[in-house]
Amino acid sequence: MSASPGSTRPDPQTTFYDHAVALARRYPDIPLPREGEPYPDEDRRAVRRFDGPSDDRDGARTAQLIDDFFRTPIAQRDIARLCRMTIEYQVPIHRAPAVVAAIGRADRQQVLDLGRHLTRTSTDTDPTVLGMAILAEVGTDEDIPLIRTIGLLSDTFGPLAAEALARLPKPTANLIRLTDRVSGWGRVYLVEAVCGLDDPLAHPWLLRKPCDGDFLNGYFAEKITRAAPVHEAIAAPDADEDVVDHTGRLLSALVWSQGTGGTIIDYRHAEQVLTDYLTHTARLTPNLSRYRTIWSLARFSSGHCDFPPPDWPSLDSLRTSYWSLVTTPSWLSLLDAAANSERERDQQWASDVLQELDRHLADGGDEIATGRVSLPTES
Repeated sequence: MSASPGSTRPDPQTTFYDHAVALARRYPDIPLPREGEPYPDEDRRAVRRFDGPSDDRDGARTAQLIDDFFRTPIAQRDIARLCRMTIEYQVPIHRAPAVVAAIGRADRQQVLDLGRHLTRTSTDTDPTVLGMAILAEVGTDEDIPLIRTIGLLSDTFGPLAAEALARLPKPTANLIRLTDRVSGWGRVYLVEAVCGLDDPLAHPWLLRKPCDGDFLNGYFAEKITRAAPVHEAIAAPDADEDVVDHTGRLLSALVWSQGTGGTIIDYRHAEQVLTDYLTHTARLTPNLSRYRTIWSLARFSSGHCDFPPPDWPSLDSLRTSYWSLVTTPSWLSLLDAAANSERERDQQWASDVLQELDRHLADGGDEIATGRVSLPTES
């Protein structure tokens, strides 16, 4: 790799594999900044023009390239030309039926060799995507380290990495290991893949880690409630802090999913989980992250969400309890600290919340309790 490891803009001739390895070394055990962008072909991709590509059309074009390549006698196959053609056509980053079929028509070992070669040596996005598409179908356990490495560049390669790891040995462990290293859209694909395994071995992780507070959590939050026993874990009297805090983030994602996925209305245990979560959180040390979650759920209890409040028997009691906690002095003091912090985002959020709470206290809580106040949109 000619550019220094972790440089802002890698050398244009850096392979995607070397780029991912360098970033992984620079940022060990944490998600890569910007999901690994800029890529080595950043400047080359910037000057391309695509006339409204679709996955179906690009999948058919890519399938034709695969068929043409393997119809050609081995001695005459031109990998460099194949790479140029994939760049022109743009390879789908999701599993495409036409591409899957074309891979299946090729000699298994020959197509596997091509997939490994493209994934490890390509300096452009689309040949690397094609390599990953091949490994997603015919890769072996020997390819897991390579797949996990390219998968760190998750916005582009996360979907195919998820497909590949889900069908290879030890899928739960390998998917979780990669998911802990990514953020953004890549995290969505990978969490959904973990949920799809329906593996009890994934429960400890699903109960503590997937929801990181990103708005994209809404895409998979409801899937987590179906894949793991959230309601049982939070009901346990000895539920640990990680379970409690993650349950709060999960509930908030269900409330504010904004059409990205299932909502709290779809979760049949939601009423009891909201009660158990508040019971546990009220006993924990106040911190700003917890306050943001409680505030978010208090707003939901007063009808400030994207759908009508549910017809739950305990809704009035929940509303009173959540607003009682956000106005408790030990928790309110967090807002003063945030309002005087050096982070402008925290300052603005705290200022908005304090204004509404002042109105709430001045009016005896009636306006917020009945949902007549327009609360801040940021949670």
